[in-house]
Amino acid sequence: MSADAPQQTAYEQLTDKQRAFVDALCLEPNISSTKAAEKAGYSKKSAHVEGNRLLKNAKVRKALGERLKDVAPTPEEIALRWDRVGRATLDDFYTLEEYEEPTKVLRPLYERIADLSYQVDFEERVASRQSLSEDGAEQHRARQQDRRNAIIRLEVELEMNPAATYSVDGSPIKKQRLVLDLVKAQKAGVLDLARAIKPTQYGIAVELRDQDAALDKLVRMAGGYEKDNEQSAPKITGIGVTVRRASETGGSHAA
Repeated sequence: MSADAPQQTAYEQLTDKQRAFVDALCLEPNISSTKAAEKAGYSKKSAHVEGNRLLKNAKVRKALGERLKDVAPTPEEIALRWDRVGRATLDDFYTLEEYEEPTKVLRPLYERIADLSYQVDFEERVASRQSLSEDGAEQHRARQQDRRNAIIRLEVELEMNPAATYSVDGSPIKKQRLVLDLVKAQKAGVLDLARAIKPTQYGIAVELRDQDAALDKLVRMAGGYEKDNEQSAPKITGIGVTVRRASETGGSHAA
């Protein structure tokens, strides 16, 4: 090999399967060594053992360190992520929906008795003009008897309570409600800003990531606390955060 030839990196010195193992670990941060070994081509039966063995391999560990440097986010990218968390709002996760809520109206009980009495008389007139079969006539008599029995019960109730009422459907009331809309959140590209989406006794709840912590980190990256507590923090070009002492401005302001 020529003296001028570039030296191979630890990653380049690995076998194909070892490189695939390293790639799997870098591409999926939460992947286990067993799953990474499977993705690298090892059988399911041996993946657990091979994954642990590869993690102990000095060359693999060195190559993994090289690759992680390549895929690690820059300070600017980290600041951008914190900025997105700090600006997150539940408006991105919910849609305002209009709906009609049914209502009930109380009516005097004697009106229900009058309705049933009218229905009994109506059905008798209809039946008298029809040529009912024996089965049809029997069914008619049974239904009429049910109506008459209902009238008797209501009349007794009205005798015992002259102010008795019954409920009927009223006009629906138009209302608004917020509905969880994960499709909307996905299209807006903000699903990753939710710490948790879980059911509660009141419905599905969305918990956003800690905005105060994100804003605090942004201020620290911009060196906003240096003047007050002498903390040093890396300055990042393009992050315009200004924090003035309360004694100078009467409060703090982040722009």
